Amino acid sequence: MFTFTLRIPEEPHARLTAQPAADRQPLNAEILHLLEITLDTVKATTNRPDGDSSAPALLHRDSHSPPA
Repeated sequence: MFTFTLRIPEEPHARLTAQPAADRQPLNAEILHLLEITLDTVKATTNRPDGDSSAPALLHRDSHSPPA
């Protein structure tokens, strides 16, 4: 297991804490679940047989954009 501190704005934090409460899951479990889904999506799009290695647009972030 690896531990680190993550600072996020209030709005995403509120969204993250609302879902685990509804599912009766700890916040950490919800974040891990969302990371796994995202990483699986990226992996699936980078290993496509048509050679298109682009990730879905919502996974791209302009290097000059603030973090989501």
